[in-house]
Amino acid sequence: MAAIAFVVFGGRVIMLLAAAGTPGGGELAPLGPGEHRVAIVFGAGLAPGGRPSPLLDDRLRAGEDLLRRGIVDRLLMTGDNSTTTYNEPSAMRRASIDRGVDPDAIALDYGGRRTWDSCKRAREVFGVRHAVVVSNDFHRARTVAECREAGVDVDGAVGTSTRKYGLGTRTSWQVRELGASWRGVIDTWIHHPDTAVGGDPIDIYDPAAVRASLTPADRAYRP
Repeated sequence: MAAIAFVVFGGRVIMLLAAAGTPGGGELAPLGPGEHRVAIVFGAGLAPGGRPSPLLDDRLRAGEDLLRRGIVDRLLMTGDNSTTTYNEPSAMRRASIDRGVDPDAIALDYGGRRTWDSCKRAREVFGVRHAVVVSNDFHRARTVAECREAGVDVDGAVGTSTRKYGLGTRTSWQVRELGASWRGVIDTWIHHPDTAVGGDPIDIYDPAAVRASLTPADRAYRP
């Protein structure tokens, strides 16, 4: 029984232990002069019509709150854009701009197909050194562990509550996370795979460089 329990729950436990003690967003002080910190907001699916799913919108609003309170000074929105008809980062950016976020405060990572890819690209492509990772409660620990191992100093982590969602939905997310945690363990401490998408460095604090990295449709977007 112990072996079965380890196979089922071991990866999740390892991730929770790795992330233990990481401050929440509310525990961090606003940035001081000359300090920089990025909120890495992870994708979580799109709703019919291409808008962010309710789960993803929770993450976006949490990142926007960190920006408004001065806990971070940039939002890096990372998600799946593996096909021309599915673009999480673009939908994320448009939703936040529609709510009044400065477009120059948002960078997009179109190559964040998996958590490991998002973390590694944050460090290697966007040069992120200090970050708050923003996800949901079931995914929080894995983002902390994977981003730290990818070279990002994770100063804090936000895992938005999923209590408002139905029990069946919450259970499906938790079950999926059990398997994803084991893959995260392999990515984080064993394999360190290359990312599926490469790319030249982008200075997240250079608005011109960030704008140049966007698709023409994203550069042209106005609410």
